[in-house]
Amino acid sequence: MQENITAMLVENRPGTLGALRLGLEKQSITISAARSCGEAALALWSEHPPHLVFTEVDLTDGNWANILTLAARASAPVNVIVVARFVDVGFYVHAIERGAFDFIVPPLSESDFLHVARTAAANVVRQRIEHAPPLPTADRAAAAEPKRVQPGHAVAQN
Repeated sequence: MQENITAMLVENRPGTLGALRLGLEKQSITISAARSCGEAALALWSEHPPHLVFTEVDLTDGNWANILTLAARASAPVNVIVVARFVDVGFYVHAIERGAFDFIVPPLSESDFLHVARTAAANVVRQRIEHAPPLPTADRAAAAEPKRVQPGHAVAQN
């Protein structure tokens, strides 16, 4: 079964990341939006957080670093991609060192964006599989089943 990839766009004004939205839609990625760190926290701390988060650098109530902190506390691994307005190698290095999966500056070619989104999605799916709680073994499942008592037989109580 293939997992349905979800992405959240964290942007100050709706439409700021419009080109990214179109690129994600072309890849059949389900998209949600947040306009602040507070809104992003609700999604990130839900039972099923998005796989990917594309965030602008500055937000109304914080910034990209706050989004990284929120994502680190999510119930499942999340990959954050910082979306900047201009290339800044020092900022790029800082964002990656802080835990961002990637740092992009639109406009990107369709093939470059496809590479970023697919790589980030594959990475986070792998992380979620690795961090998933182990499934019960047949022995554990059998042990968890209630004991069946034959009519007329007593069950010893411990």
